[in-house]
Amino acid sequence: MSIRLGKLALIALAATGVLAGCTGEPEYLDQNWTEENQLREKFYTTSQGSQLIPYDWFFALENAKSHKLISSHEEISLLGYLPDYAPDPLSNPDGLPVGFVKDEDPKTGDWIGVNCAACHTAQFVYNNRVVRIDGAPSMGNFIQLYRTVRDSLDATLADRNKFKRFTRRLGLNTSQSNKVRTEMTAIAQELDGTIARGVSKDHEPGYGRVDAFSGIRNEIFQHDLGVKDNFRPSIAPVSYPFLWGTPDLQAVQWTGNADNPFGRNAGQVLGVLGRLDLKNPATLFDSSVRRENVFLMEQWVRELKAPKWPANILGRIDQSAATRGRALYNKVDASGYSCASCHALKNAKGQYPLTPASDNAFGKQFVKTKNIPLSEVGTDRNAIVTIFNQGSFKTGHLAPLLGGETEMAGPTLLTQLVGGTVKKLFAADKPLTPQQQAVYSGFRVYAPGVTPPKYVPGYKARPLEGIWATSPYLHNGSVPTLHDLLLPPSERPSIFWMGSQEFDPVSVGYKTGSSYIKYKGVGARLFRFDTTREGNYNSGHEYGTRLSYSQRWDLVEFLKTL
Repeated sequence: MSIRLGKLALIALAATGVLAGCTGEPEYLDQNWTEENQLREKFYTTSQGSQLIPYDWFFALENAKSHKLISSHEEISLLGYLPDYAPDPLSNPDGLPVGFVKDEDPKTGDWIGVNCAACHTAQFVYNNRVVRIDGAPSMGNFIQLYRTVRDSLDATLADRNKFKRFTRRLGLNTSQSNKVRTEMTAIAQELDGTIARGVSKDHEPGYGRVDAFSGIRNEIFQHDLGVKDNFRPSIAPVSYPFLWGTPDLQAVQWTGNADNPFGRNAGQVLGVLGRLDLKNPATLFDSSVRRENVFLMEQWVRELKAPKWPANILGRIDQSAATRGRALYNKVDASGYSCASCHALKNAKGQYPLTPASDNAFGKQFVKTKNIPLSEVGTDRNAIVTIFNQGSFKTGHLAPLLGGETEMAGPTLLTQLVGGTVKKLFAADKPLTPQQQAVYSGFRVYAPGVTPPKYVPGYKARPLEGIWATSPYLHNGSVPTLHDLLLPPSERPSIFWMGSQEFDPVSVGYKTGSSYIKYKGVGARLFRFDTTREGNYNSGHEYGTRLSYSQRWDLVEFLKTL
């Protein structure tokens, strides 16, 4: 009962503007998620199987350095996540932040976890108006979330008074308190390992980035498989990509190395504290991944549309400049490229270029994507290195199940282990028929006799619909605005600050200058982004750098129209 009153009190404080950093209820743009279809509420609150800490602990733990609850709106805002200031009493009765969810596990109880929405929901502020963009990259600091929870657990264990307040909020007796102390110690140690596997000293991601591939791989290869030598340091933080249109793309991930949506999303769950058993023969490949929910989340994203530039909020687009910009977008320059060479525009029928129906076993077509070789695009190489150039990995005790292979390349082993997890999920409870499995996998099956295209190590180019709402730019988030991206790399900001939600409608992106350190509610949560550090390089992607001053602004104006 005391926990419930605490949640209601937080909501009441938010409503009166008492909590620091409170920005109020946001406005939403038309992205095809409406009050009628309730897809937004479902996307924000549906569990995929992530399990961070026991659910009630989230509302009882204090920040390590204060009495403030880690679930408070102020603490959540400082981590770059979005509090829900007006929670729906049915879909979000406990007032969880966007993308923070309740995972109900029949074996281990209720947990607080995160889902796609935590990393793929953005919000910007302009002229005191708060605007929510569904499917856009968030400013969430995933590693700092883990650290905050870990530090809170450690402080609660070490401080008698903190522990008393914690157990009092939970209504625990002495026996229950002793049991919780043991559980807390174990979970804190687990989080220590998760943090060590997910970030390295010289490659701090900051706000709006995470080295997802290293995190997933280290969790599965080292922690779940139990092979210490499989650890590889995290060296490639990347921005959270925008989601609209993703279910229809030929390939996804920044490196264009995945196409099966169910396998991709299941792997993502395992990288954010989803549970996977790779050690016990009797329960091999059992996991906490929620099969139906993972499938449904992809279907809800399929309905999501790109946001249109809100002229009533950010100002009108200069149509004459945009027309000139469109011509520049299609013009081939001395490099042999145009913007449209890699980032196709819709044709007169409103359709992007599609893959041949004859290539697919079900006659399905997907929006073409193009991997640009690293030697051509010239952007930071670390994400490519992380996936393809970090050597082989040991298969441990699973070697007999993997054809006797004692070592495998990272992408191959990951495919095998995530594939085994997916196979177990498809066979569990109510087994899926082959036809249902095809639906869950997005019909990603090549037709008989069709050879999959050879993978090109590089970075994926895709259509840029809604690109104005997806700052910062490049795969590693090393360029803050669209205008900065059109400058020669030597003229792009070498040092800037990430974490602000204040929008710049001229250069198009978040404001990042040092003058915003004192911006209300932001100063405490800015990250110094240094593009001179490996993994953060802002080099490459040089189309547009040869344009004149006025031409760059014309192109920016056109990009607002997409």
